[in-house]
Amino acid sequence: MIKTENLSAGYYQKAVIHNISFTVEQGKMIGLLGRNGCGKTTLFRCMNGLLKPLSGRVFLNGQNIASLNQTQIARLAALVPQGAATVFALQVIDMILLGSSCHLKAWQAPAAPEIAAAEKLAAEIGICHLLDKKFPELSGGEQQLVLIARALMQNTPILFLDEPTAHLDFTNQHLVMNLVRELVDRRNLTAVVTAHDPNLVLNYCDEVLTIKDGTLFAQGSVEQVLTQQTLRALYGESISLEQTASGKFAIPQGGRK
Repeated sequence: MIKTENLSAGYYQKAVIHNISFTVEQGKMIGLLGRNGCGKTTLFRCMNGLLKPLSGRVFLNGQNIASLNQTQIARLAALVPQGAATVFALQVIDMILLGSSCHLKAWQAPAAPEIAAAEKLAAEIGICHLLDKKFPELSGGEQQLVLIARALMQNTPILFLDEPTAHLDFTNQHLVMNLVRELVDRRNLTAVVTAHDPNLVLNYCDEVLTIKDGTLFAQGSVEQVLTQQTLRALYGESISLEQTASGKFAIPQGGRK
């Protein structure tokens, strides 16, 4: 479970988000939506412990993260970034094994149990054929799957995914989102996904949290929140919602208010 209470945060003592409170229940996948500059990245960084709030509190599985160190937070929540630049050309198996570091002692190297767990994760995600390859040589979609495997290696109940499809083509966007959806259901995980495209949230998330001008604009089930009226208020665009056999889609009409 994730919970925030009266959360305000920003930079150089200037608040970007103001008095935000919400709860995400265990086993739910929630999308975080808002226009560029609305504060969603600031909120996201507070939730995963990368940014200290100016006021308010964040709880992960009932624990106030202000009282936890980075290792303790890493045992509760794993982060999947948009991408990863590596100094060394690590093999995929080694990239995945990096996720086990929060469970090891200082300077302790992964051993047979961790290697077996990494190989099992690779099989679950379908990337066994990549284990011996160099991470920088992979395609964007393949790299994102490896980063998800690394996060799962932390064995946490919570996943934070920062625009996991930002640099992917259409096919790989849905490959990654399908995988995250399946993992949430199979492992009873709680997942927070930041996104620019409301269509990904419409078709893969249970709930949505929308941010506008640094405040909580609307939160609830995807069906209740992502209406034409809410999307227009959020993005300033005239948007139609169309239902097809494969799902519901938001289509901008090009007319600003």
